[in-house]
Amino acid sequence: MLSKKAYKIVLLFITLFAAAKGYGQGLQFGSNDSLMSRRTSYQVFKDGPPTFRNRLTIAFDFSLWDNQHLGYILNLTDEKGNSYSLSSIYNQGSYLNFNVDSRSNKLSIPLADSLLKRRKWIKIIVDLDLKGDKISLSVNGKWYHAGKLGFNDKIKAKITFGKNEHYSDVPNMAIKNLIIADGDEKYSFPLNEWAGNDVYTNEGENVGWVDNPAWLINESYFWKQKYAKSFNEVAGINFNQRTEKFFIFKSDSIFYYDVEYNRAWADPFKKRLEVPLHLGKSIVNLKENKCYLYEVLRAPQPAPSLAALNLDSLTWDFYGKANITEQRHHHNIFYDKDFNNLYLFGGYGSFRYYNDFFKYDKATDSWQIQKLKGDVINPRFFSAASTADSNNEVYIFGGYGNQSGNQVVGGMHYYDLYRVNLSNYTIKKLWEIKPGEEAFVPANNLIISRDKQFFYALCYPHERSKTAMRLYKFSIKDGGYQIVSGTIPVVSERIETDHNLFYNAKQNAFYCTTQEFVNPSQSVIKIFALTAPPVSEQDYLAARQPRQKTFTLYRVLGGTSALLLLTGIVAFFLKRKRTADALPAPATSEVAVVTEPEEKGTDNKANAVYLLGEFAVFDKNAKDITYLFSQKIKQLFILILLNSRDKNGVISKKISTTLWPDKDVAKTKNIRGVTINHLRKILSDIDGLELTFLNDTYSFIIADGFYCDYFIVRDSLKQKGNAVQPVLAHFDLVARGGLLQHIPEIWLDDFKQEYEEALMPVILPEIKKVYDLFDYKRALEISRVVLNIDPFNDTAIKFKIKALRRTRGIEHARKVYDEFAAEFEKSLGEAYHVPFEKICSNKTGER
Repeated sequence: MLSKKAYKIVLLFITLFAAAKGYGQGLQFGSNDSLMSRRTSYQVFKDGPPTFRNRLTIAFDFSLWDNQHLGYILNLTDEKGNSYSLSSIYNQGSYLNFNVDSRSNKLSIPLADSLLKRRKWIKIIVDLDLKGDKISLSVNGKWYHAGKLGFNDKIKAKITFGKNEHYSDVPNMAIKNLIIADGDEKYSFPLNEWAGNDVYTNEGENVGWVDNPAWLINESYFWKQKYAKSFNEVAGINFNQRTEKFFIFKSDSIFYYDVEYNRAWADPFKKRLEVPLHLGKSIVNLKENKCYLYEVLRAPQPAPSLAALNLDSLTWDFYGKANITEQRHHHNIFYDKDFNNLYLFGGYGSFRYYNDFFKYDKATDSWQIQKLKGDVINPRFFSAASTADSNNEVYIFGGYGNQSGNQVVGGMHYYDLYRVNLSNYTIKKLWEIKPGEEAFVPANNLIISRDKQFFYALCYPHERSKTAMRLYKFSIKDGGYQIVSGTIPVVSERIETDHNLFYNAKQNAFYCTTQEFVNPSQSVIKIFALTAPPVSEQDYLAARQPRQKTFTLYRVLGGTSALLLLTGIVAFFLKRKRTADALPAPATSEVAVVTEPEEKGTDNKANAVYLLGEFAVFDKNAKDITYLFSQKIKQLFILILLNSRDKNGVISKKISTTLWPDKDVAKTKNIRGVTINHLRKILSDIDGLELTFLNDTYSFIIADGFYCDYFIVRDSLKQKGNAVQPVLAHFDLVARGGLLQHIPEIWLDDFKQEYEEALMPVILPEIKKVYDLFDYKRALEISRVVLNIDPFNDTAIKFKIKALRRTRGIEHARKVYDEFAAEFEKSLGEAYHVPFEKICSNKTGER
């Protein structure tokens, strides 16, 4: 074995390497702030822990932001029932405690308040010297030691993070990059999952289980709406970096949104704003702690066009009347590095694109043309600009315009980057690229990375009224880029609509503000958040890879399996007529009148797709939009959706060969593109479902707001342990019918068979259970589902007949039996082997 010192150094190196290499974001825990049933419990080894010899080391990155509660971070319980725990408590300061539970506290380690921040990662190493009966605990490289814990030279410990069998108190915390090792074995868990309860090792082995997980990678890929408010007059929005608050101003008051505590409030101005607002543009001067709001086109005279709001006193302490002769929609505005001079670039107005620079002269209250040397930026609007860096340089990227500036000759998209020096007034063109995807423009602001190697921009197709923005990460050196977020749906019906990108270094988060105008005076302002570092689309999709495992509950069950396969094939070709029998129930004392179950309908959820039974789709307003799906659009949608949850999506060629098998693949490109565009338009009204195209592959990225009945039932079938109860909890979905049972496409057969093979062994045994509990209605419902899958299943037909005899009488039961027996003989060429009298006999057993 390694020496103790060497072992620690090597293990620490491994831990740091794992953290640097992985793109895993980690696992956040439902804490004491949640109901007990919603608190998170992570069992590291779900199928029984391995035996660790001589030592056990547990290393992980840890984030703690709880200054109110006592909570348990980690618990170890050995086979003898001895329990050890790592806990945290805030008592005039935060402390980590290692305890021999119910006996003694061995270590109490103070944590600086500066560490108590969400996604502020602390490196923890718990090193248990089993043979020496000692513990060494490292917090960010500082070691603490204790002895006499009662260890033997080996331990088979149940390792649980968060809520455990002994304690339900959980602090506000998150973990990632977990490593568990002894001298011989090492288990590495990056905790880069994005959905579900299973936890995988770095090698893709399904080892752990977590209840109530919150996978942090989703916060770094999907934008989350934090705030929204409608206004019946023009308003403006900006962000104060000092206070970490957004503020929205209108003529008589100011609204605040606190991003840290997720709360909003309003304050009236001490004096009403005198500037008539048309666009509501503004910029914050951090040196003065003021917000300058302005209108470049001043009207009517003699009203002011510019005002400074003191963000401390909420008073207007400056007014100006400077103006530019034309409106400048979607221009850029920025200060120099010392916040002494204010500059404006570009924009659109009076049927022209502009490329001039203006500098505001406060002494003369005027916008002065500022001449620059070097490369020329063509006239444009919809460009994005950064703030000035320490070199007094500003970056300007992209936009839409043309060389002449005259709108009459048309426009083009620019994907170029310029560096503008505000000290010597020079422009340097750094690069120009030609993206191969849909045309886009950036939102107003660029965010430069800390290492100054990259910039971030929100980009979107501006020419569409219903569009979507995504965060892009560009290399400042050469323009190479990645898409690093999901979409923000926006409506751009009017040119006044405005989008901005902000970065909060203290909270380590990106924020997007959107202002969508209904008419020139009515708008809706929204704030969205994305946790940094953002995750590329490629890495987010890669995080789904470990769960790409085929799921079949039974492949070989001897003769029974063969029979199921045979009857499944028969069922595919068999068109059975299912008509409700309307015979009145006889008035006998043993009959409780229960109608035969019918297939369930939908419950009109928003952002919902139903694939079990009748295909149906509902938009974000819970409106049924199934009628929008023509046959080919429906087939395309289903093909991509079914291949997106556990698979990598569908390549273009497979879409063509599946949907247009009689056409040459090369000739389907146009029709495929048109069909995909139609599908995109339909999906713009469904939240939580994003169609992506990467490496010639189409795939859906599915967020929490999206609902699919088939995915819910299938996920319940995959749950650990006894799957019966989870499935029965969703039986109303199962009862709707088979998977896409009214769509007889051959390429769906594998999906249907996999679903049926997973469902059958779970629900089949339930028929007898519910029948024995006198729940005849449920017995009929389950029987119907089974017979949809296997039309001649012995167990299902027997209990259907028995339940019908109890609920509808013996004559009705015999009629249904006779119809079944006739169909059986017609399809299989032999008489059904179980007589009606034997089924209805109380002595009958079930196979």
